[in-house]
Amino acid sequence: MSCCGKQYCQFEFPPGPPLTDAPVASLEARYLFLPYGTLLAEGEVVRIWTEAGKTKSVVLEHKWPLNERNGQLVLTDDGQKEGASVPWQLVAMDTGMEEDELRNWPQHPLHNPDTQPVILVFNHPITPKPSLKMRWLGFLYWLRNL
Repeated sequence: MSCCGKQYCQFEFPPGPPLTDAPVASLEARYLFLPYGTLLAEGEVVRIWTEAGKTKSVVLEHKWPLNERNGQLVLTDDGQKEGASVPWQLVAMDTGMEEDELRNWPQHPLHNPDTQPVILVFNHPITPKPSLKMRWLGFLYWLRNL
């Protein structure tokens, strides 16, 4: 896979869980807007990726289908889903697109009326940070092996 037309930054992803259909802005992203939907299921372990070729395994916590109403995207036909609303600024920041472009996706030239856009919500696994004791023991182990 190449992220550039000139073929100077080629990379391949190592084997693992399925990749998302589009890149995220950073590996700490919590949301991803996919304008053409996805086959990924809630609860599935997936890998998010950046345009630089870095990946991270996360759990797909929610998959919010979006519908068009008055030229804008909403969660359901009445705009409410259990009292929740879409955090558009966070979705735009994590996806790497402008907020107005996301909200007004039905007017975008690349909009396909036959597909349903979705927002994916990720749950990042907790990675424990090494304690001071573990760092100290690692340093002593390093000294011992000099």
